[in-house]
Amino acid sequence: MTRERAEYLICQRGWLSLMPEDFRTRLLKHALLLKFEPGQFIFRTGAPAGGIFGLVDGTVVINTAPLDSVPRLIHIAVPGGWTGEDSFLTGDTRRIEVVAQSETWILHVPIKAMEQMVSAYPNDIRAFGVISIQQADSALRIVHDLQKRNISSRIASALHRMSWSTDSPVTVSQDNLSIITNTSRKQVNNVIQRFVEEGWVETSYRSITVKDPSALLQHAEKDISN
Repeated sequence: MTRERAEYLICQRGWLSLMPEDFRTRLLKHALLLKFEPGQFIFRTGAPAGGIFGLVDGTVVINTAPLDSVPRLIHIAVPGGWTGEDSFLTGDTRRIEVVAQSETWILHVPIKAMEQMVSAYPNDIRAFGVISIQQADSALRIVHDLQKRNISSRIASALHRMSWSTDSPVTVSQDNLSIITNTSRKQVNNVIQRFVEEGWVETSYRSITVKDPSALLQHAEKDISN
């Protein structure tokens, strides 16, 4: 992964793609390109306040829980997503943990650089706050999808949330997919086989490639009762 390629990719979708060009230029000037191996923690719950991380390529899982509870898998992030802004805004410790599931490339902006940006350009704090708004929107969609009565609708919804590209695999095991959709592994296996037969997805070892995200969304929104 080259620096030029990383900057191009991170500006194609997600939070940074919505920001003004002058802000993007200031931010990327401070960003560090980092590589993480499968299973490596990007940051953990309770870690000291730090900067933000933007997913360039690969797959990461987000684990969290209410205070005093054990973190559990709630989301699988896709390229273009950013996280870590909460501890910058509050000055408190990390509230979630982020783990690489595959070889992962990330752009990291340290907290000191963020503080320097806000000091020089006070309105930049609003730009960083947009990350939290997007995270809230994502959490709202997760709750909405989990309330769907039909098992295959919940699974289709989860796959659609992760289908940022029709030619890039979503690195997710059926075990993890069952966790984030509140189903059993057997139920996931049966539904995925049906989606393969429909031509909506393809499968390989520990990964699923979404071929027809619009079909998944259409199926998910039907939410037919079992």
